Amino acid sequence: MVSVPNFGRYDIRYFNSKDNNNMCKKDHESCHEQAFVSISDFSTSTIAKFCEERKLLELVEAIIKLTVRITVKHASLERGENSSHSNQCYKYNDIKSPLFGSGTVLELSESQVHVLTAKHVVFNSEESKNTECWLYFDASNCLKVTIKGTSESVSNNTNDWCHFRCEIDEKEIEKLQQSLREYEQELENINRNKMKRHKKCIIVSHPHGCYKYVSMGSCELDKDGYLTYKAPTCSGSSGGYIIPIGCRTEGVFIHSGSKKVEGAIIGQSSGEVEQYKPETG
Repeated sequence: MVSVPNFGRYDIRYFNSKDNNNMCKKDHESCHEQAFVSISDFSTSTIAKFCEERKLLELVEAIIKLTVRITVKHASLERGENSSHSNQCYKYNDIKSPLFGSGTVLELSESQVHVLTAKHVVFNSEESKNTECWLYFDASNCLKVTIKGTSESVSNNTNDWCHFRCEIDEKEIEKLQQSLREYEQELENINRNKMKRHKKCIIVSHPHGCYKYVSMGSCELDKDGYLTYKAPTCSGSSGGYIIPIGCRTEGVFIHSGSKKVEGAIIGQSSGEVEQYKPETG
């Protein structure tokens, strides 16, 4: 029987207008300006060089375009119905709102966008309707392009992921369609089997509800099939897209939580997102 790990703390950010955009001190004693790479600095970073050498750069760039900051303005009372049993990885009722998290646009259908994030960020359809996603929040001076949630489409309590729908202005659809085409093409092109000696993961997220950053660190697959990693994360990174390199050959993964192990901060993904499992056979 596969055990469900303790994912540690939530990496969500509770809204505080006074300090939301200030730099903060991480548990690993490094502020996120040092531990992460901002989008404006990404092209000249060591992470970009690593990706380029392994033909991953276009995939990361596509995910950057599809990453959104999530603001949840209301916490559903249904969270309280998920009591903390031993086989549950999260206390879903241990959440207040408003809060910030991260997510990724992975589908489009007519005038709707489908966003993937963590279940503990957006719990159900009630919360989806009180959720706003900020597209292209890449720098402090960028335009505010937002999409509003309408309903949850599918989710998983144990694996801590949620896939929900948002309404979108028609003028934004073409831009997102192009980014999705780039993402899907690059996802098919990468050969992860050739990267087994480079066990790393790359995470794109919105630490502290600020503009998006990229981080990278060592990555392992534990005995129960969960990803653990030392890529930096902060409050607000929950739901951020993970690219595992060298330890998984396929699948979609998102950041779930982190905890301190022997003095080091270890991040963890709650498992492959079933919504995007590749077809077999």
